[in-house]
Amino acid sequence: MENESIASDADRSREVNLGHQSDEKSPLLGNDQYSVNYDTTESYQSKDRQKGVYKRRWYILVVFSFTAFMQSMTWNTWGPIADTVESVLPGWSNSDIGLLTNWGPIAYVISALPFSWLMDVKGMRVSVLITQSLLMVGMALRCIPVPIGYLKWTMNLGQMFIGLAGPVLMAGPPLISVTWFPPHERTTATAFSTVCAYFGVAASFLLGPLIVEDLPDNSTGVVTVGPINNGSLGVSDDISQTEIDEIWHLMYIECGMEGLLFLMTIIYFPKKPPLPPSISAGTQRIDFKAGIFKLAKSSQLWFLGLAYGIAGGTFCGWGTILVLLLSPLGVSQEEAGWIGFWGNIAGAAAGLIIARFVDCIGGRIKVILIVLFSGAMLSFGWYLLLCYQLIAFNTVMLYASIIALGVLINGAIPLFYEGAVEATYPIAEGITTITLTWLNNFFGLLFLLILTIPSEETAWMNWCMLGAIVISMPLLILFKERHNRLAVDLTPDPPEFSGDTAIQS
Repeated sequence: MENESIASDADRSREVNLGHQSDEKSPLLGNDQYSVNYDTTESYQSKDRQKGVYKRRWYILVVFSFTAFMQSMTWNTWGPIADTVESVLPGWSNSDIGLLTNWGPIAYVISALPFSWLMDVKGMRVSVLITQSLLMVGMALRCIPVPIGYLKWTMNLGQMFIGLAGPVLMAGPPLISVTWFPPHERTTATAFSTVCAYFGVAASFLLGPLIVEDLPDNSTGVVTVGPINNGSLGVSDDISQTEIDEIWHLMYIECGMEGLLFLMTIIYFPKKPPLPPSISAGTQRIDFKAGIFKLAKSSQLWFLGLAYGIAGGTFCGWGTILVLLLSPLGVSQEEAGWIGFWGNIAGAAAGLIIARFVDCIGGRIKVILIVLFSGAMLSFGWYLLLCYQLIAFNTVMLYASIIALGVLINGAIPLFYEGAVEATYPIAEGITTITLTWLNNFFGLLFLLILTIPSEETAWMNWCMLGAIVISMPLLILFKERHNRLAVDLTPDPPEFSGDTAIQS
């Protein structure tokens, strides 16, 4: 079907800066109660430990990444069109928009553990097919033509299913990269599928306001609740009827896009390649239950995970309600959508560039994270000065401050993933990343839950975001960077470890 390249031992001699080499290797040689049994298939019984790198890895990466794109875009459907939705749908308020968005972290917090088991035991094909099915059901539910009075039920149910698709797509990038990509491409592959989720959030700021337009300033937005007649909702105001039709069109477009991805996954998405791309990819990980207990005792994972969860989770919640935050400043729904769009686009692009840089230098994740978060504090301080008009307010500076914040926080996310799986190897990547992303969704859930309390006050949201960045800094400083997995792949003649393996805490 395609050309295949078999990696040689020379690939493992590629020089990579691993930081403190002795510290990174010592956990692999230590003693602990959990043992790691290495793969004994025919490909790995030879001294050379044959490896394979396949062109089809790019197809797998694209299908997975665009599925993450769709899940993120549909999860954030409602925030960018909040002003219009609240104007034309009776009884809808900020708390309703917050709840619709909150189904993402709610579903994630509840379902993370079973999906972690699914990825670890059943593999990525089964996990991705189930995820695609959940997405398809969720988007189909949102397309059911019900009277306006029942829209909250169908939309909330649909958002719940879309949220259930999150664990595999958020935690899966490191599994896709280690299963299909050689060591010098892993961080880049992880970054690509990770930032595609942020491209999806960016697309929601573009697609939503593009299809569902702002109401004219002189429209009343009066709507009467009634049943559907000949496929249309009973509405007394022509302008409101147009806006409601546009909301339906948005639901149909997103559902159609997901249908195409679902079909592509069914056609071809194997569990793994015939040969693994690296030595570490062909090794059996610590079993699921033991891996969870090991992670619970790893202080290094908690330092990195809490830094990611507190800052990243709060930023995700903060970004989805940008329309509400900027409205008191006189920024329109359309303008806020463009600011959110460019902030996420810039952040996603930065994530790819930074990840490729880390692949080239082979480390320094901790230093880069500290630099990025220091810049994030400065950028958000700039934004606050604009909000409180302590410096002259203008739209260009508002764009610049929020886009810079997106670059610095979103650009750091692939590094959190790779730093965590490297430090906790040989624990399965799925368990580690599920833990990180669970923390991210937990703190995002806390932020959005407060939003469901009826209130017009928005200033607390900005101070909460600043506090999250500040709290994350000492956690990053305490984190000790190690590259346990990469050390195995780049050792010229890796030993056959048969003893117990310890993960340094």
